[in-house]
Amino acid sequence: MPWPVKFLLAYLAGIIIIGKGPTYLGVPPVYWGEIVMLTSLIWIAPGRRLLKSEVTKHGTLSILISLWLLIGFCWTIISFPRWGLDAFRDAAVWYYAAFYFVGLSLGLEDTLADRVWRALRIFWILSMFWGAAHLASGGALGNMGPMLPWRGVTLFFNARDDSAQNLAMGALIVLCTAPLWKDPIVRGFLMCSAVVGLGLFASSEGRAVKIALATSLVFVLLLSFGRRPDIRFASRLRNLFLAGIPVVILAVLFVPNFAKKTQLDRFSEAMVATQQTGKSDTGDRTAYWRWVWWRNLVDQVMTRNPAFGIGFGESLHLYHPALESILYTEWIARAPHNINVTVFTRMGFVGLGIWAMILITGFGTLFVRAWRGRVDGAAYSPDRREEIVFWMMMLICSYVNSSFGVLMEGPVFGILFWFGLGFAIARSQRTGQSAAPALAGVGRTVNQSAGTRVAYPRWRQRGAAQRLGYEGF
Repeated sequence: MPWPVKFLLAYLAGIIIIGKGPTYLGVPPVYWGEIVMLTSLIWIAPGRRLLKSEVTKHGTLSILISLWLLIGFCWTIISFPRWGLDAFRDAAVWYYAAFYFVGLSLGLEDTLADRVWRALRIFWILSMFWGAAHLASGGALGNMGPMLPWRGVTLFFNARDDSAQNLAMGALIVLCTAPLWKDPIVRGFLMCSAVVGLGLFASSEGRAVKIALATSLVFVLLLSFGRRPDIRFASRLRNLFLAGIPVVILAVLFVPNFAKKTQLDRFSEAMVATQQTGKSDTGDRTAYWRWVWWRNLVDQVMTRNPAFGIGFGESLHLYHPALESILYTEWIARAPHNINVTVFTRMGFVGLGIWAMILITGFGTLFVRAWRGRVDGAAYSPDRREEIVFWMMMLICSYVNSSFGVLMEGPVFGILFWFGLGFAIARSQRTGQSAAPALAGVGRTVNQSAGTRVAYPRWRQRGAAQRLGYEGF
């Protein structure tokens, strides 16, 4: 495995298993994520095999993302003379999109991509244990580890919603996908841990992550009505859902204060109509706190520059009545806890339109291919189709979750989202069907006189496979 890929996987392991804390490693203002992005782009720069043809094949999505990068770059350069490094600090909302091309390039290397996919699944399963331990400890686990003085948080810090989402992803990998380990004892332990993890997730505080997960699961269940409804992920999810209904009914009937203990009552508090219209705060009235901020930002953009927004560098806390009086604080909330509002504020209707088309094209491509169960006339293998469904679910969940929190404006979900989108698109272009049966004898030959088996070198195996037209060899 090339060392830039190992470096990238190490970073993804940090943000999937732990969360936000590892993203602050580095020498400010250069952090680990920017270093990973640079090394990854250098790795794909010479023109990785098949990348050019694949970008052409997915021309619409690639053009949209390239345009997104171009507009973001130009607007950041324009903003730099006035705002300095703060302009590049806020530019993370667009420049992490470069990871789309990293994921696309890596996903085209079939053997390497298989290893990366296996590693990522292991990371998510480990995040299930870490997230469950974090919730069980009442958040104490996130306060452990060495302090990062340039950010004021510990290495194990997480933003709650990122850790909770990855916990849920790991649990669903265990319960709804093909097992990574065949040993029945290991599988039983993982399944029990996944159920416990989902229980802790259901009783946690986060509202946004629960809405995000529910939204993504609706799309997975819709695939059960596709042309080839035999999707292992969707069928297992449906069975899990049906098995959970009587458990929930019994809990509602016999557990006192069930809504409060599972913190479902917090959803009623989120209704804007129930919020006090006085001075907002960051306590139980966080929905109203966000609503005021979003409304003020929309008014500001419509007044100043509806087409291209206000640019990068200006701190958006100035447009919230509860924050504007704070002249200085080292870690002020600069983003309005909504990726869509951030895009609109920074890049106007033009940026928001491109962003919407990227989402529709990317999510739509994965959904349609999973629905049809085939690509270019060839059927997916069960494992590959299962993988596509998972990526679609994870990406939708990340987007909805980021619509209520500061996640995709930074590396914790920004890098994971854009890399996952490129990797998923590339993987969905391959059926995942093994070429081994058709290639019996290609990689080896039999010396009839000596009766021995002689192995060709790997480069000759690959060349023979390509001459016979088997891409996935």
